[in-house]
Amino acid sequence: MSNDALGAINEGRREAILVNSFLGSLMASMTMSAIIIALPDILRGIGVNPMSPLGFASMMWLMFSYPLMVAVAVPIVGRLSDMYGRGKMFTIGDAIFTVMSTLLGIVPGYGSVAVAQMIAYRFVQGLGGSMMFTNSAAIITDVYPPHRRGVAMGIVSIAFSAGSIIGLVVGGVLAVVNWRLVFLVNTPIGIASTAWAYVTVYRLPLGLRRVRVDYLGASMLAASLVLLLLGITFGMLPSGNSMMSWGSPMVLGLIGGGLLLMALLIPVEMRTGEPILKINLFRIRPFTFGVLSALFLFLAQGANVFVLSLLLQAIYLPMHGVPYSETPLLAGIYLIPSSVANAVFAPVGGRLINRFGARVVSTIGAVLLGVSFELLTLLSLNFNYTLFAADLFLMGTGSGLFQSPNLVSIMSSVPQEDRSAASGLRASMQNIGLLMSFAVFLTLILVGSATALSTSISSALTKVGVPSDVVSELTRIPPAYALFAAFMGYDPMKFLMSQTGVDLPGSVYAAVTKPTFFPSAIAPAMATGFIYAYHIAAIMAFTAAVFSYLRGREHIVHQVKLIEGQSNSQNDKKTVDSDN
Repeated sequence: MSNDALGAINEGRREAILVNSFLGSLMASMTMSAIIIALPDILRGIGVNPMSPLGFASMMWLMFSYPLMVAVAVPIVGRLSDMYGRGKMFTIGDAIFTVMSTLLGIVPGYGSVAVAQMIAYRFVQGLGGSMMFTNSAAIITDVYPPHRRGVAMGIVSIAFSAGSIIGLVVGGVLAVVNWRLVFLVNTPIGIASTAWAYVTVYRLPLGLRRVRVDYLGASMLAASLVLLLLGITFGMLPSGNSMMSWGSPMVLGLIGGGLLLMALLIPVEMRTGEPILKINLFRIRPFTFGVLSALFLFLAQGANVFVLSLLLQAIYLPMHGVPYSETPLLAGIYLIPSSVANAVFAPVGGRLINRFGARVVSTIGAVLLGVSFELLTLLSLNFNYTLFAADLFLMGTGSGLFQSPNLVSIMSSVPQEDRSAASGLRASMQNIGLLMSFAVFLTLILVGSATALSTSISSALTKVGVPSDVVSELTRIPPAYALFAAFMGYDPMKFLMSQTGVDLPGSVYAAVTKPTFFPSAIAPAMATGFIYAYHIAAIMAFTAAVFSYLRGREHIVHQVKLIEGQSNSQNDKKTVDSDN
C-alpha cells in the first residue's frame, strides 16, 4: 500500500482500526489499575510479605516500572515508528504486551527471584505499551479526516476511563480467586487484539522515508529520563526516620544527573540531521502549548488518581466502619462518577471541536477540572457522599472535555511524517506528569500534616490506654509507612505493631485495631495536607487552561490526495487555519 492510499481507506477499515485502538487502550488501562488493587495478593502468592522492606520496595517497582518505561520509551518509539511504519510498530507492541502479560501470570519461583522476574517483565510490558500508546493517536489522525478526528479520539479516551474502573473490579475479584488471573486475563484479549491489528493496521504504509537512526540522541534521552524518573520514584520512599527521601544524596544526584543530560541533549539534537527528539516540533505553537497544557493537566490528575484514593482508603471508608481489606475495591467503586463522566464527555468534547474549536473546548475542560478541585476544599474529611460524587462528576466532565480536543489539536498541527514522534513526545510528557504528580501530592500531604501527624497518633493511643513507652515505639516509624499500608488495604495499626514487635492487652488491642481508630486519630492532622494538595491541583489545572488558550488558532496539517494522474507527488501538504 502506498502512502497516498491512506486517503482511500474505506469506512469499514476505519472502524476496524478504531476498535483495535480501543482494545489496546482498554488493555493498557486495565493493567495499570488492576495491579494496584491486587498487589498484596500477588506478593503473598509468591511468598513475599507485602509490608516487609522487600515487599514495600517490590510494590513500588511493580506499580511504577510500567509507566516509567512508557515515559522513557515513547519518544524513541515515536521516531522509529515514523521511519518504519506506525501500523507495524503498533502490532509488534500489542504482541509484546500480550506475551509479557502471559509471562507475568505464569512466573515461576518465589521470593526475590520471582519479584525480580516480574519487575523485568513489567518494564518490557511498558515497552509494548509505549508502542501502542505512541501509534494509536497517530494512526487515527492518519485515517480519519479532520472533522471526524475528535469523536474518534473521544472513543479511544473512553477505553482509558472504562479500563481504569474495569481494572479495579477485575483486579479485586480475580486476585481473591488466584493472583495469576490478574495478568492472564489480558492474554485472550491481547491475542485477539494482536490478530486484529495484524489484519487492520500492520500493512498500513511503511515509514514515509528511510533515515539514519540517531543512536547518540536516543541513548542520551533514555538515560536522562531514566535518571529523572528513578530520582522521583526513590524520593517518594521513606528513608530511616524520614517520611521521604528528597534530601538524600542519591535522589539529588539522580535528578541532577537527569537534568544535566537533558540540557546537554538539546544542543546535540539541534546539530543532528535526523534527531530522535524532534525539537523543531516545538516551533509549532499548537503543538507546544497543547503538550504543556497536557503536562500540567496530568500533574493535576494525580490529585484525582492518588489523593482521593488515599483519602477514601485511609480515612473516609474506615471512618465509616469499612475493614481496611475492603477499602481498595470500594475506593475504586466510590470514584466511578469521575470515570463515567470522563467516558461520557470525551466523545462529546470531540464533537464540539467542529463547532467551537479545540482551544475553546479544551480550555473549558481544564477550567472545570480546576473548579472541581477547589470545591473539594469546601468538604470536610467526613463528607456527604452525594456532594462528593457530584464534584467527581464535574471533575470527570472537565477531564473528558479536555482530552480529545487537546489531542486532536496536537496531532493535527504536525506534518504526517512526524505524527508518531509528536504522539511520543506528548505521551512521554503525560506519563512524566502523572509520575511526578504522585511524588508532588504525596509530598504535599505529608509535609502539610507532618508536624501534627505524630502528635495526633500519640494522643489517640494515649487516650485508649497505650503505655507511654509503647506510644513512643509505635510513633517512631514514619507515618508514611502507615498511610501506605492503608493505601494497600492493611490495617495501619496492625502494621505498626508488627514492625515494632509491641504486644498490647486484649482490650487495648481491640480499641486500636477498630477500623475507625486510625482515621479518627489522623483526620485532624491530615486535613491541612489534603487542602494543600487540592489547591495545588487547582493551580495546575488552571495553568493547563492558560496554556490551552495560548495555543492560538486551529492549525491543521493533513494530506490531500490529488486526482489520479495529476501529479507524481500526490500527497501535498495542506494547512487549514480556523478562527476558533
